[in-house]
Amino acid sequence: MEETTRESFFFSQPNLPLEMMEEILLRLPVKSLSRFKCVCVSWRSLISESLFTLKHALLLETSKATTCKKSPFGVITTSRYHLKSCCVHSLYNDSTANVFEHDGELLGRDYYQVVGTCHGLICFHVDYSKSLYLWNPTVKLQERLSGSDLETSDEVVVTYGFGYDASGDDYKVVALLQERQRLKTEAKIYSTRQKLWRNTCFPSGFIVADKSRSGIYINGTLNWAVTHPSSSSSLTPSLATIISYDMSRDVFKEILGPVCCKRGCFTMTLGDLRGSLSMVCYCKGANADVWVMKEFGEEESSWSKLLTIPGLTEFVRPVWISNDLVVLLEFRSGLALYNCANGRYQYPVSDSLIGCRDAKVYVKTMVSPNGL
Repeated sequence: MEETTRESFFFSQPNLPLEMMEEILLRLPVKSLSRFKCVCVSWRSLISESLFTLKHALLLETSKATTCKKSPFGVITTSRYHLKSCCVHSLYNDSTANVFEHDGELLGRDYYQVVGTCHGLICFHVDYSKSLYLWNPTVKLQERLSGSDLETSDEVVVTYGFGYDASGDDYKVVALLQERQRLKTEAKIYSTRQKLWRNTCFPSGFIVADKSRSGIYINGTLNWAVTHPSSSSSLTPSLATIISYDMSRDVFKEILGPVCCKRGCFTMTLGDLRGSLSMVCYCKGANADVWVMKEFGEEESSWSKLLTIPGLTEFVRPVWISNDLVVLLEFRSGLALYNCANGRYQYPVSDSLIGCRDAKVYVKTMVSPNGL
């Protein structure tokens, strides 16, 4: 009876405004939208529109983060020659996390580097072909970025970042190139619309602190922790520096990190904690302070210490945090959960994730990488 009532609601409302129907559909998960494409031609056309899928992705990204079964968030990570994913809900709630290996549906075994995620799209670099790809693991579509091959010598280290330029409706890849023996950094921008790279100016005197880490995408910007070798001083508080690239304005700017302590505190990694820029600061001893920027771009006045993780023997990077302050951490040896309430670790989260690195959270959307 209930199902009959639901069906009559959808099919007996021919005069329901299209705008209202769109608002209803935008709030449904991908699985439901995929089924509802078969309801009628108009629904299939609406759900397939690129503007609709983008609106749907933006709503999901700004929705309340959760670890419940209906959570639209997943984690993508690499392990040796494999690309793996897992639902956030499974990592937090299942005794054995359900981990998927995607080599078969992609390019087989290769060295995959996850460049970044945005709107459910995952940008990854393939070492063998030196190519960049966009892939949506939810709808199982991928696209090689034409003209994205970046020819470099063995003396150049490349650090990538991936994000969305709302002003031009353009997904972009940023590559920071640094010669191993020099302190100069060169920046190149790839546009999925123009299908080519162009040069742009990177602030002089700065070098990327951890070249193995991709830029963090926050609110239309890409962010890297950097160092300024000529300005180090033991007489001043440790101030982390971030170089932020505004994708719409096409400019780099310097942002100050949190003021930590005066006893030799140093920083290691940036991250994205549920849409907020985060930074991990290590003080003398084995404690790591996790800071978040509540209002992006407001610099040091907006930094707030979220939590302290004690008893560490290696560097960590927070990947996700639940409402009850259980943190998903990335160690060099894999992923673990840390409960701030009782100070306990759960390691490993899954045997299948031992040795995984470059874990990034993505949202499950219908955005297609084809034809961008």
